[in-house]
Amino acid sequence: MLLKIASNQAKGIERGVYYFDLVNYPQISAKEMERMSAFIKYEEFYNRKTEIICEDDNIVSAVNSVVNSSDFYEKNYLPEEVEFVYHGTGIKSAFEILSGGKLLSAVKVYGKTGEELAYEKRESPWNDPADYFEYIMFCNGDDVTGDYVVLSDSFPSEEDLLNGSFNPCVRFYFRLKTLLLHPGFIFDGYHPAKIKDEIILSDYLHSCIVPKQFKHNISGYVCPELVAKVHYLPQDNLSLSDWNKAVYDFVMDTDAII
Repeated sequence: MLLKIASNQAKGIERGVYYFDLVNYPQISAKEMERMSAFIKYEEFYNRKTEIICEDDNIVSAVNSVVNSSDFYEKNYLPEEVEFVYHGTGIKSAFEILSGGKLLSAVKVYGKTGEELAYEKRESPWNDPADYFEYIMFCNGDDVTGDYVVLSDSFPSEEDLLNGSFNPCVRFYFRLKTLLLHPGFIFDGYHPAKIKDEIILSDYLHSCIVPKQFKHNISGYVCPELVAKVHYLPQDNLSLSDWNKAVYDFVMDTDAII
């Protein structure tokens, strides 16, 4: 994997490159250094070396100095503190999840190896390595990444995203501090949380947000222990940005009364 450190570049992991954007380039904050360190440590756990690329040699030296320090492997790197994270799925997967009461990794869902799934998804924009399919991955609670992933197979036009002519993902929300207690939790320096294999929803789920147009598909099949945690919100032709805000505001308001 490549770790490309720069300023004002698109963030994210794509085809073996982690585009890491420094907020105050060339200064590296403590949290930014922790995220990069966690990424390198995760990659080494899966026997992948990370090559660091940056136009500023001082930055490369600073990161290498931390990675080569005596306590690098002893440190427990944690994500930045946020209140909520979520996992997004399409309606078909959400039906299986809510009726079965579990969130499963792709390996568990499809009964295939990570290598098989990585090969099948080799043409995707992300081209994730095999081990990613062993985990349930999360994004920050107010991030649209979950929708982008679910919509990626047939991505709407910009006009459709603006006028609400798309079906957003179903969002499964969790308190980050609760997920940190899961025995399968890992921080890879990119996702705020990843959980190995499965999550029993009755033990960890805060709330599930289903676009109201899907209520008739799913409401009668939710397992009893989760019914009170599933909420159906009207999309009402909201843009993706406005829908994202409406969902997160609702989750925060719901949290205030729980």
